[in-house]
Amino acid sequence: MLRIVSTLALTTMMSIGAIATPALADDHKTLVLLQDVPVLAEHHDPDFEVNATGAVLFFAADVRSTKRKKIGELIGQITTFDVSVDGVDEEDRFRELVFHLKNGQIVALGVSQYATTIAPNFANSNAPVTIAIVGGTGDYAGARGTVTTKKRANGTYKHTFRFIE
Repeated sequence: MLRIVSTLALTTMMSIGAIATPALADDHKTLVLLQDVPVLAEHHDPDFEVNATGAVLFFAADVRSTKRKKIGELIGQITTFDVSVDGVDEEDRFRELVFHLKNGQIVALGVSQYATTIAPNFANSNAPVTIAIVGGTGDYAGARGTVTTKKRANGTYKHTFRFIE
C-alpha cells in the first residue's frame, strides 16, 4: 500500500513540476520546494522577547514548485533555547514544520544550532540545516527521510526533501 501511495505522490509531484529533475539513489526520491519570505505571527504579549530561552515563534509562508507555481503553505513553529556548551554561546532552535500541500501534509521535526543571532534570521550564516521527515498525511502518509533547508540571499528558502522508501 505504501508503494502505491508513494507512486501516486511521485506522479502527483511530477505533474505539478515540483520534483527535482535529477533523482538520487534508486531507493530515494527527491522533492524541491521554494518558500517565500516567512510572515511572523504577532505575539499577544508586548514584553515578548523573540530570542529568550523558551520563546516560541510562529510563522507561515507560501510554498512554490521549482517553476514558481504556488502549491501550498508552510506553517512553522520554532522554540529557542539559549545554551552555552564548552564556552560557545549558541542557540538551539527546535523546529516543527508542516508543509501543507494540495494532496496532503509533510511533517518535519529537528533541532538547528546557530551562533547567537536576532530572529527571524534563523540561518543568517546561510548554512543548510537538515531535519527529519517524521510523517505526513494524504499522498505523504508514512513519509520518512530528511529535509534540508537553505536560506537564500533574498530571504526566501529552498527545501530539498529526500524521501526514503
